[in-house]
Amino acid sequence: MRRIALTFIPLFLVACSGEPTAPNLARLTAPQGSLRTSEAAAAASSTEFDGFDNNCLSSDLTKFNATPGGTLHFRASNENRWVTGNPLIDGVERNTVAANFNNTGQGVVHLDSSLKPDAVNGTWEIQTHLSLPDFVGSGVGHGTGDLQGMTIKFTFDLAAGPSDCNPDGPKGHVHGVILSPAS
Repeated sequence: MRRIALTFIPLFLVACSGEPTAPNLARLTAPQGSLRTSEAAAAASSTEFDGFDNNCLSSDLTKFNATPGGTLHFRASNENRWVTGNPLIDGVERNTVAANFNNTGQGVVHLDSSLKPDAVNGTWEIQTHLSLPDFVGSGVGHGTGDLQGMTIKFTFDLAAGPSDCNPDGPKGHVHGVILSPAS
């Protein structure tokens, strides 16, 4: 089990982590303070998305060590491509990965990510947590640039099949929502 986990986890971790919509969600244009709370809440919008996070490029593991009791710790980085059909999301994601797991293969993966959509001038700054060995998790991010004031929330699970940009890498299924204004 340990050998399988050590072989599969680096491949996966370098991966971790609808129809097109308008490139920018509508923003509140009334002067600040001119809308009552109920009007502002009614003007908020959400856009659901569903797609894939494809592992494209991986780095070697760094700072790999084992502590007494058999807990393994390592860091890595990777580059992925998100494909959801939503121009506010689809683009390149760069991750910094920190993982800790025990000798039974159970553990946690933490990813700090920056997702740069191809169609807008902005990024999603995201934090994701995955559990091992099932490779399911969730993430939350906040927008910068054209995405300022928006929040992205999603769940992640390991999808069947290889990555669209790297036949040796995995792909993950992502499903979530973009909230505007941020919450």
